Amino acid sequence: MSEYDRERRHPRFHVHDVTGSFAYAVQARVLNISLSGLAVETPTQLQVGRGYSFRLGRAQVSVLLEGHVVWCHLARTERRSGGDVIPVYRAGISFDDVLSDRAGELLDFMEKNVVLDLRRRVFGRFKLSERQEIVLHVKHRFLVKQLSVAGMLIQSPVAAQPESVFELEMVLDGRRLRLRGRIVYVQEAGAVEGTQQYRMGIEFIQPTAGQLAALEEFIREELEQAG
Repeated sequence: MSEYDRERRHPRFHVHDVTGSFAYAVQARVLNISLSGLAVETPTQLQVGRGYSFRLGRAQVSVLLEGHVVWCHLARTERRSGGDVIPVYRAGISFDDVLSDRAGELLDFMEKNVVLDLRRRVFGRFKLSERQEIVLHVKHRFLVKQLSVAGMLIQSPVAAQPESVFELEMVLDGRRLRLRGRIVYVQEAGAVEGTQQYRMGIEFIQPTAGQLAALEEFIREELEQAG
């Protein structure tokens, strides 16, 4: 039992068939780019096959893209000023729907931002003329195991970092409820069908009166059904 479990003021109740999702963001630096994909460096290991959305560029010269990870490996470690050692991963992301209307936007972005003249060389990978930081966005599904008006225990194939803050969405009796939550602790929960699962304790951040009312009503209904 964690320290958070022992200090919890609001009891959690077991719930069934409650699912949701949280939006996860990963910081990354673009190493090179082509018309079919890009390579990035990131402190977070990216899962091969997982899809992400991200925006390249700034202001008027930008393009919103989607892609999936085709490879990822540990490149090195770095020591921070405080003495902590962090991993640095390199990953390759293949663009989705490169033959859509966004292909023209991508080509326009590359013409304005890569080192070489694309009119001479259309194929191949290029370095950007300026350092490009991007944010990779993805939504992960989770299963709610326990719920209270102050937080919940969820199970997910993704282990988020403690103290991370997310936008959460749950479906309670067919009604969508959106909240903000903070990851308090993470524990391994074994494998399900070959996929490692994690249990995470989440604390809701400043829920509104309407959100609290929805949680209270759902918990009351669950307790009544349980008899």
